[in-house]
Amino acid sequence: MPKKKVEDQKLCPECGSDNVLYKRKDDELVCKDCGMIFSELTPDDEKQFENASGVM
Repeated sequence: MPKKKVEDQKLCPECGSDNVLYKRKDDELVCKDCGMIFSELTPDDEKQFENASGVM
């Protein structure tokens, strides 16, 4: 299964917040609520994120 592109990610995989900022230079997202910095999600990370955030 291919990884999701980080710029397509709309919610923080840690806290589920939609208050995320995409940093094109670093190709990563920063959650403005919890401070988590993340990049591409692996299939396992994506599944964990979906379970935590209630996204189906």
